[in-house]
Amino acid sequence: MHLSYEMEADWILLTTCNFRCDYCFIAPKKLGARMARFGTPAQWADGFNATGKTWLLHLTGGEPTIYPDFVNLCGELARNHYLSLNSNLSHRCIADFAEKIDPERVHFINAAVHYDERQKKASLNVFIERVQKLQANRFNVLVSVVMSPVMVSLFPEVSQHFESRGLFLVPKVMRGLYQGKRYPAAYTAGQKSLMLKYLARARQIYAPVSDRMGEPPTIDMFSDGRFFSSACDYRGKLCGSGHNFVKIEPDGTVVRCGSRKRLGNILQKNVSFLRAPKICDTAYCPYFCEKYTSPQFAGTPNEADASRVGLLSSTLMRLFGASRQ
Repeated sequence: MHLSYEMEADWILLTTCNFRCDYCFIAPKKLGARMARFGTPAQWADGFNATGKTWLLHLTGGEPTIYPDFVNLCGELARNHYLSLNSNLSHRCIADFAEKIDPERVHFINAAVHYDERQKKASLNVFIERVQKLQANRFNVLVSVVMSPVMVSLFPEVSQHFESRGLFLVPKVMRGLYQGKRYPAAYTAGQKSLMLKYLARARQIYAPVSDRMGEPPTIDMFSDGRFFSSACDYRGKLCGSGHNFVKIEPDGTVVRCGSRKRLGNILQKNVSFLRAPKICDTAYCPYFCEKYTSPQFAGTPNEADASRVGLLSSTLMRLFGASRQ
């Protein structure tokens, strides 16, 4: 697969979800919020087309597949843009998606197991069948499972069940507050060691899928081991956010990731991107931050140093000017 895009977006299509995972970072009130649709599939496609750029759109939520007319939305977007998808595959529209959407326009699908919820709903086999349907239609599917402390111990058993059906699990390291503890710091040394072993095997097994994808997934769970040894603080680094990457909110508002700097609205066709990468002054998501602070998307180290010097100089000028008034 060869991707050719100028702009990537982390598009929170909705916050509503039909699952209630205890490790979810979205507040229960938002997960249970009434779903709102701000534009038709054609209106969304027109809005992205109006930017004059080719997009890689990462559709997430909440659960994006429960969004009204989801398959038609993807079909309209995929005419001129690329998609990636973060989903629990819980909606029956997945069968239509597999049949109607061109897999060459979908970089990857992160199919999240959410094991406890699947057990409650007795729907694990439905999930497996939908993954197999997507694979049969040539989609690049990464089957992931969030590694809660309980899942770390259950992983060999659960993984064996999936492997008996020809599927393989990618362990996803937890980040954030869970049951009063902050992860990944709260993992024990033994748990970290096991997960590193599981991640190494997942990288090996998924190597053919990774090769087909052409470039690593932005949500690169195969590199999650870095969370055990790095604070993943990107503040102060030159970042492409706002220039070649943005966050999009459910109503179409475009922002420079966690900085809350508004750049316009897709549906209103008034988006104005930054002309160049800027220094990061916030925290967003380490997957996107890692990619867009890399030299490929943010410039060379020399350019980053020059930008820092420029920022420092302008700050000193303001302070010096103020002191003379």
